Amino acid sequence: MRHKLTLLFILLLISGAAQAQFSIPSIPDIPVGLPDLGGLLEQEPVITTGLDDAVFECPEMDGFEPEFFTPLYDMPVNSDGWIFLLPGAYGLEARSYCLHAGSYVSDTGGNGYIYAPLEGSRSVIIQAILDRSSCHGEISQYDVQSLIWAILARCKLSEMNDNMQRTALILLTPEEIFEINGGALELIPDDIMDDLFGDITGPVRSVLEAEAGIRNTLSRAESSYEELENIAIIHGDPPEEYNEKDIPEGRWSWHPNGYYIRYFPSGYSHTRIELWVPEDENTELSYGNTLTKAGGAGLRKDLPWLKDCPVPPPPPSPYRSRTLRWFKPPIGVAQPGNSVRQRLGIATGKSPEQVDEEIERIRSGMDKFSSVAGFSIDIDSFIDFGSGITGWVFDSILDMIIDKWSDCIKALGMDPPRSDYTEYSIPIVTHVDSIIPGNGLSTQKAAALNSFAEAAMGLIAVMDAAQISLDRMGGALNDNDEFWAVEQALCYIYYKDLSGVFMEIAADRFDCLLDVCRSEGLQDTHITVAMASAYLNNLEENGFSTEAIEAANYLGMTDEQIQNRLEIRLSFTPEELEGSLFEATDNCISFMHECGSQWQRMPDIYPYWTENVEYPQYAD
Repeated sequence: MRHKLTLLFILLLISGAAQAQFSIPSIPDIPVGLPDLGGLLEQEPVITTGLDDAVFECPEMDGFEPEFFTPLYDMPVNSDGWIFLLPGAYGLEARSYCLHAGSYVSDTGGNGYIYAPLEGSRSVIIQAILDRSSCHGEISQYDVQSLIWAILARCKLSEMNDNMQRTALILLTPEEIFEINGGALELIPDDIMDDLFGDITGPVRSVLEAEAGIRNTLSRAESSYEELENIAIIHGDPPEEYNEKDIPEGRWSWHPNGYYIRYFPSGYSHTRIELWVPEDENTELSYGNTLTKAGGAGLRKDLPWLKDCPVPPPPPSPYRSRTLRWFKPPIGVAQPGNSVRQRLGIATGKSPEQVDEEIERIRSGMDKFSSVAGFSIDIDSFIDFGSGITGWVFDSILDMIIDKWSDCIKALGMDPPRSDYTEYSIPIVTHVDSIIPGNGLSTQKAAALNSFAEAAMGLIAVMDAAQISLDRMGGALNDNDEFWAVEQALCYIYYKDLSGVFMEIAADRFDCLLDVCRSEGLQDTHITVAMASAYLNNLEENGFSTEAIEAANYLGMTDEQIQNRLEIRLSFTPEELEGSLFEATDNCISFMHECGSQWQRMPDIYPYWTENVEYPQYAD
């Protein structure tokens, strides 16, 4: 029978690729009996993690505060989800999930959290849901939490509503669904709930009532997440009598994956995680002495177009021995010191949803400005750049920045992996001829344009070097070449940091350019829905103008990149483009500063591979 069910589920999962077109299959029923009260009390909870498991805390680190935190998923990630981390501090804003129905969530902070391993009869399944949810941005956090509550309450998945069955079929294997249904409990009618639990008080009753309420609620087709939350969550501070251990907020724990970790929950659905990777003086460099190769001044100092950039001091030579390796992402439970406060499971992967959210900010920032500026009057006359294709070159430069920006943010894929991974990437700048004042173009505006173009083309070059390094890292990993995987990871980290420097310089120069334009009479333009509709209709019918395509080709954009830009422009709705041009510009510049500042929090790497290299290198 089990083999037949497994085959059925495999067929259902294969057909699930077209979810919008299939009706939800009914999950097979497995008969189980209504438990008596004694049976309920004797059963071990699905998740058993508690303070007895939290033996990793480090009170000796109380008061230790790193100077800054690198965003965890700005670091290289391999195809198995392991993260390349250098010694230092890292932060992650993560989704978190309630693993203790019928317990308290305080909105006022209080007792801290420490690391504990995830334990219990369903711990493997719960961890799998947390991990897989990061790969399914189409599934809401509400649905993931509802499925976790269903498992905690031993729900029969076959009796759940269609939406929850769909979520289960995506996040669980056929074997896992079979296992969960085999341990399910029958519904307990509301009218006998009080009689059944009448003599039970305190936390035990809260948990039993919450789990029974979850089973009953999820069986109704019209049930809502708010109903489940009201059953599973008790808002407010938990009673002091259950405060088993005084854990200060921000206490560090040692994580078995090789770093220190601490948790800062906001409610139960969001938790900031911070990691500290220590130096390991007892471990030699796995890739030899390559870090001692730095003998030249390095890329930052040698490039004329980087004269405004700070130059970090070269590291001591030889380097102190340290561990440079791939780390498993942090898994486990954030365990409180109060036994009736929520314990939290953390989904630590960078989900497609997060990536899409970051790219959406690009789309509504620089990309929106580029689109709006492209039709508001015609960018050539809009900023009055002068004759020729100068205006279109400016517009295409913005497009190229957006392309490379998206590539850097999508740094999960290493796709396609490159086979030339034994070479170091060196930024190659596309040369743009200087703009000469005259014919209505002032000296001030020409200088501002040239200054922006210089920084922008440098930004594009270093972002391109970052992406090439990441793709080469993917090639080295495919061939199990640890030495070159590490080398390319270090290159990627350095160039992403350098991209942050250039991003802020480009933002400043973009701002100066617009200040010059405003001082020479540029007025704000309000884009109406009608104007946007006319522009998008023309773009859809005729595509980019000949001048725009020539400008893009002049800057080295491929036909594929140009087509991609066209598709992104057409993805806007007229309502999205409506609004003030100045406001769109200010939002664009603000986000450039924000992104540039974040990327500069990468660990410091000295570019030893640039020794004896002459700069700048220009494309043909």
